[in-house]
Amino acid sequence: MMLPIVVETSVSGSWLNSVLKFAEKLRSRFGKRLIRVIALPDPDQEVYDSNVLVVLDSYDLRDAELVVELACEVDERINPLVAGEDEREEMEAFLEAGGKDVQADQV
Repeated sequence: MMLPIVVETSVSGSWLNSVLKFAEKLRSRFGKRLIRVIALPDPDQEVYDSNVLVVLDSYDLRDAELVVELACEVDERINPLVAGEDEREEMEAFLEAGGKDVQADQV
């Protein structure tokens, strides 16, 4: 099963590559617990002071810390927000900021 990645189609190549690498690290670490990754079209754009939303089935403080650590390993521009799969408001806000559903294998 491919992880849904939401990105704006006009994103820069380096930002897109960073987001995809980050998503792969998340998938490797969280497996089926990782529900979705939503990245904004530009690393300087923010929603809730973040530019990437990481949706897990559920999460705790350690999970959130690990997400931040993985982001820092990939690209210092990645500023993630972690949400549970029931936190629809966060997902809607990121999507309204310009995201589009894209399968990771189609990017």
